[in-house]
Amino acid sequence: MRFHLISTLLIGALLAWLWLTDNVMRSLAVVLLGFVWFVMNGLWWAWKARGRRLPRFGALVLVMIVIALFFRFAIRYEGSADGSAWPQLAFRWQAKDMPVVPKLAEKQAAATAEIITLPAGLKDMPRFLGEKGDGILPAVPLAAKPPREVWRIAMGAGWSGFAVAGHRAITQEQRDDLECVTCYDIRDGKLLWSHTDKALFTELLGGDGPRATPTIDIGTSTVFTLGGTGILNCLDLVTGTPKWHADVLKDGGASKNLEWGKSAAPLLTPQHVICSGGDNGASLIAYDRSTGKLAWKAGTDGGSYASPVLMNLAGREQIVTVNRGSVTGHDPADGNIRWTFEWPGGFPKVGQPVAAGTNRVLITSSYGLKSHLLEVSDAPQPKVIWAESNPRTKFSSASVSGGHAYALDEGTLCCVKLENGERVWREGRYGFGQQIRVGEDLLLVQAEKGFVALVQLSPEKLIELGRIEALKSKTWNPPTLAGRWLLLRNDREAVCYELQL
Repeated sequence: MRFHLISTLLIGALLAWLWLTDNVMRSLAVVLLGFVWFVMNGLWWAWKARGRRLPRFGALVLVMIVIALFFRFAIRYEGSADGSAWPQLAFRWQAKDMPVVPKLAEKQAAATAEIITLPAGLKDMPRFLGEKGDGILPAVPLAAKPPREVWRIAMGAGWSGFAVAGHRAITQEQRDDLECVTCYDIRDGKLLWSHTDKALFTELLGGDGPRATPTIDIGTSTVFTLGGTGILNCLDLVTGTPKWHADVLKDGGASKNLEWGKSAAPLLTPQHVICSGGDNGASLIAYDRSTGKLAWKAGTDGGSYASPVLMNLAGREQIVTVNRGSVTGHDPADGNIRWTFEWPGGFPKVGQPVAAGTNRVLITSSYGLKSHLLEVSDAPQPKVIWAESNPRTKFSSASVSGGHAYALDEGTLCCVKLENGERVWREGRYGFGQQIRVGEDLLLVQAEKGFVALVQLSPEKLIELGRIEALKSKTWNPPTLAGRWLLLRNDREAVCYELQL
C-alpha cells in the first residue's frame, strides 16, 4: 500500500508541476506517466504476492492486451484537441463530425470585373498579418457596441487566413483530395471563384489542409498562394484563372517537406515573389512575379513555419527569415546573405520575426528554445541583447508596443520588457490562438477555443475590453481585420462581422 501511495504522490506532483508551469510536454506526460504508473503498480502488485506471482503476472499481461486491443479496434484518434497536443479521441463507430461543405460547382458564381460599390469602412488587408506582414494594422476606433454578424458559412479543412482586396476575400481550404484557393464576396459570403490542385497535406496532430494565407498584389490584380505540399500558384484576382505555378520544394532542392507542412505566406518585392524552403535545401526561393521563372535561391538551412518579411534594419531594407536552425537577413534583389544568427533546435519555429526598433529584431519560439532580441549592424553576426525563456510563442507571434512585447506564452497572454526580456505579467488564458495589433494600444486576440477578445495594451496588467463568441471549435487560423470588417475562420466554418463604430 505504501508503494502505491508514494508512486501516486510522486507522479501526481510531477504532473501538477508540468501543468502549473505550462510545460510544453505536459499532455504527452499525462499519457506516458499514466502508463508508467499503471505498469509500475501492476508489477508491484504481482511481485509482492509470493506463491501467486506467475498467475498475477499473467493477469497483468492479459489486462494490458485487452486495453491495447480496445484502443486499437474501438478508439479512433482524431488529431490534437488543442495546441498542447492533448489527444482527441472518439469511438470508431461514431460518425465523424464534419461540416457539410457544398461542392464548389454548386456555389460557383460568375466572376466579374464590374465596378462594385464597396461596403462602408472596408479596407484592404492583402496578406498575412497586414500589408507589411508585421502584425500591425491601422488604428480603428473599435467601440464597445457589439459587432453585426454579416454572414456565416461552412468551410473546408485547413489553417489559412483570409486576404482581402476590395470585396474579394481569398483563403485556402481542403475539399477531399483537392487543395483549393477560394474567393468569397465579403458582402454576403458567396463564392466568386475557386482554383483547385489535386493535392492533400495531412499529419496526425494538425489534420488536413493548407496552412498558408494568400498574398494579393492589388496593383497587378494577382493572387499568390502556397499550398501545404509546396505548390505555389499565381492566379488572376478577378477570375481565379491560373497564370503560372511552381513546385517550391523541388526548386529549392529539398528532399522532403516540413513535418507540419508549408505554412509561410509568399513575400512580394517589386520584382519577385519569395517563399521559404523545405526541411532542407535552400532557405529562400525567389521567382519572377510575371513569368514564374526561378530567379534565385539563397541559404542552405531549409525553411521553417514563419513567413519571410521585409524589414529596414540598420538603414538597409532586407528580408528577414527564420530557417530550420538559424535566422538570416538577405538582400531583396539577389538573396545574398547579409547576416546569420545560429538558432538550432529540432522543434518547429512558428513565430514571425518582429522589428523592435531601427536596428533590432525580436525572435520568439517555444519547445524549450529561448527567445532573443538581436541587434543588427553591418557585421555578419547580430549582437544578442538578451536571451530569455519568455515569451514562449508556439503557434503565434509577438506584438511590440511602447517598449514591451505582448505574446501568447504557451497559451496565456504575457507582457515582456524589451530592454531585458523580463516578464512583467502573465494573465488571460486564450490558448494557442493568434493575434494582431490594431493601432498603438489595442490587441485583437483570436482565442484557440473560437472566441475573439479585444485587449487594451498595458504594461501594468491585462485589460480585456470585450469578446465575441465567434467560432465554436478549435481555431488556429489568423484573424483578418479589413478596416471595420472582421473575418474569422477555422477548419469548419467562417464568419464575417461588421464592427459598429
